[in-house]
Amino acid sequence: MLSGNDMSYLPAQINLGLQIFILAIVLAAWILKKKRKLVLHGVLMLVGVALNFVSFLIVMGPSILGLEIIRTQPFHEYSLIALAHAATGLIDLIMGAVIVASWRLQSSLKGCVRRKMAMRVTMVLWTIALVLGIWFYTILYGF
Repeated sequence: MLSGNDMSYLPAQINLGLQIFILAIVLAAWILKKKRKLVLHGVLMLVGVALNFVSFLIVMGPSILGLEIIRTQPFHEYSLIALAHAATGLIDLIMGAVIVASWRLQSSLKGCVRRKMAMRVTMVLWTIALVLGIWFYTILYGF
């Protein structure tokens, strides 16, 4: 386990809870999509992306920039996990924001069908980022 001295434990705990809450939102949105309640699905995904963006700005972005191990040992296993988490998370965040913004700017839901593959890729990246983030959290703080 790494020393968590470089990051405050409480924000990390709150962020982990927030990420689990976002997971619940995404699962609820997926259920709504299956029930063809596409507007509610889109609204929940908008909330999930917005919460993830706030989490990135307040906790995750500053945390990754403050990790000394990345600066001193960039090829260490922990650094690679953190960087992979940051990269997949940032790409996912950008893709999610673009998808949600393009949906909100449309008056029709027909454009969603064209973005279905991008939505799936975004979900896969988000899931990978979530798993890597939980893994890195356990390295830093344990459970």
